[in-house]
Amino acid sequence: MATTYRIRYKNHATPQEQHSSGDRWYLDSDAGRKFSGTADLGSSLIGSKGNFEENLAITDEPSSAFINYVDFAYIKNTGDNDVLIALDYSVYTIVLSPGEAFASQVDRSNGVFRAKCPTGQTSTIEYYSSV
Repeated sequence: MATTYRIRYKNHATPQEQHSSGDRWYLDSDAGRKFSGTADLGSSLIGSKGNFEENLAITDEPSSAFINYVDFAYIKNTGDNDVLIALDYSVYTIVLSPGEAFASQVDRSNGVFRAKCPTGQTSTIEYYSSV
């Protein structure tokens, strides 16, 4: 039986403004609401226009770049420990706790991702990338 993959993700942002230094934050008066959106990457995209991999083991040693020069990347932590993600070759700026995911459109010339776990831990991820 063929396996069908489907990735769904949702983005959300609440624009805020601060009227003066030290003042509380308010919803942005220009926007006046939350921005959100969803995307559904159906199985027609996976395989034909991108690369999907699941159960990729991550250790406390920096991985080689597992996503290279892409336009879009989706990464989900499917393991039991935090996973640190670098959007270049050295600075780990994103922490994915178990069950969390990251999705973004990226500049192809800089679309390089590396991953590692905190010292002494291991985890697994799944990812989708497309060019």
